[in-house]
Amino acid sequence: MKIRNIYIASFLLIGIISCSKSFLDVEPIDRYVVSNFVQNQGQVEQAVVACYRKVFAIANNYIWIYGDFLSDNTSYYRNPTDRGGVATEEVDEFMAEARNTTFNGVYQESFEGVTRSNYVLGNIENITFTSDSLKNLRKAEAQFFRAWHYFNLVRLFGDVPLVTQVITDSRESYKLKRDPADQIYPQIIIPDAQFAVEKLPTKVPASQTGRLTKGAALMLLSKIYMTQKRFAEAKPLLEEVTRLGYALNANYVDNFNPSKKNSPESIYEIQAGDITSAFGLMGQWAPWGSARTVWGAGANSRGGLNQPTEDLIKAYETADSLRSKVVVGIYKAGTVDVPYMNKFNYYDAALNANAINYPIYRYADALLMLAECQNETNETDKAIANLNLIRTRAKIPSKTRGNANPVYAVNSQADMRTAIEKERQIELAGEGHRWFDLVRTGRAEQVMKEHGAREKANELKKTYLLPEAFIKIRILLPMPDREIREFGFSQTPEW
Repeated sequence: MKIRNIYIASFLLIGIISCSKSFLDVEPIDRYVVSNFVQNQGQVEQAVVACYRKVFAIANNYIWIYGDFLSDNTSYYRNPTDRGGVATEEVDEFMAEARNTTFNGVYQESFEGVTRSNYVLGNIENITFTSDSLKNLRKAEAQFFRAWHYFNLVRLFGDVPLVTQVITDSRESYKLKRDPADQIYPQIIIPDAQFAVEKLPTKVPASQTGRLTKGAALMLLSKIYMTQKRFAEAKPLLEEVTRLGYALNANYVDNFNPSKKNSPESIYEIQAGDITSAFGLMGQWAPWGSARTVWGAGANSRGGLNQPTEDLIKAYETADSLRSKVVVGIYKAGTVDVPYMNKFNYYDAALNANAINYPIYRYADALLMLAECQNETNETDKAIANLNLIRTRAKIPSKTRGNANPVYAVNSQADMRTAIEKERQIELAGEGHRWFDLVRTGRAEQVMKEHGAREKANELKKTYLLPEAFIKIRILLPMPDREIREFGFSQTPEW
């Protein structure tokens, strides 16, 4: 059956579980706990699917915040009558403090994802499988997700605890420390991703649509290497992706249309859309006060989040309407035009829910990553060709050397860096890449300070943005206040 239809009703064992042992302790026989759950191949399957479900939770609640909302791509439509969402707004303005609940949320969810992978990996060797290849496949899925979560954690928080097994004695939790990110990469992130590249299949049967493939692992490992500026090592991985049968969809919008899920452009997308697993994004993104005119299920009173900024809107060339109209919708609030993120706005009236899948990796991203690696390894002409594949699909002019129109001229490696950065911004808007791109290229502080100055000059926003907004652009999030108080972790220096 498809991954989205596999459901675990009582996976109660996940997380850090306290079970301090004494002679009075007995193992429960009426429910699953750490010590008695994984006993056969079928239960390993359930544990692996639980790993998939945690990625859904993070995409639904946090990828958009820390990929787009934290960047210059999106902001919020302020509701002066409902200030309950101020914690999220403060993230956008670089005004948040360590006790901000969104920081703790993404930290906790990510470590629960790590724990789910650790649970599989800590038990799977004791289980008899019908074949070694199937056992390695399930290990590869768990290791992919552990690498994915830790990659997100170190990019967001820097040094974090390195945990490679499920902690069943709460006393052990208090022995954890923040391990250096540059040690977590070689110990967990890279070897886990490499194992996934080796063991995941090139394709999966139609009945397994939504499960990980080699292409997803190649994308993850490539992003890891690019973050470390190891472009020469990432490039052959991305070249391999181009040989796996992926292709750009004829139409940009097909990547998000629920009727065309898991298209040739899809490398890995989170399977969702039915009533038990629909994304709740649009209720938060539709402008407050828009009732059901934007989102059929109705906008939240704290809606208007992830609002496309003027910077993003102006980044689209005039001729680039095929993409800009997909990404940016406009709601008329009296005389005010309120932009909203329209990319995933697909209401299913029968379900009263969103029918979308959420893309984690798609082929357009791979081509732009490859272009960047080619440009950084002095193959700029090849990079231009791959960049133009994306532009051709959008039906806008190609970039060329010596073009008489400076908008379309790329005459140097530096020009190509700028062109790739902008193309990624507009092609992948709303998919959680922009902030990480800015950090990876060392451009985050400059871009965000310039963006902040424009935000403060905006006629609607200058009335409420405080002078301190966008002044201190911190690249890393703080260690959540809850973790410091509970476990005694040190705080990130810039916080």
